[in-house]
Amino acid sequence: MSATERITVTLPADILAAVRMEAGGNISAYTAKALRGQAVRDAADRLAAWQRSRTPEFDDLQELALDSLDAAVGGER
Repeated sequence: MSATERITVTLPADILAAVRMEAGGNISAYTAKALRGQAVRDAADRLAAWQRSRTPEFDDLQELALDSLDAAVGGER
């Protein structure tokens, strides 16, 4: 397990209510999973942009890789 750090986040009330309902009592774990997934998608998007700028012929391969990353973290692009 990695080290943790406490932070304060301000959220709209409706989003917080939805998170509380879905988190099963562990808002920290729920938030960490969501943020981890978003960080992976953001990194994949940056990688894709870099790859496109250098090798445009690999678009199909790149889409497959991004779909695999999304599936691994349970998210969608």
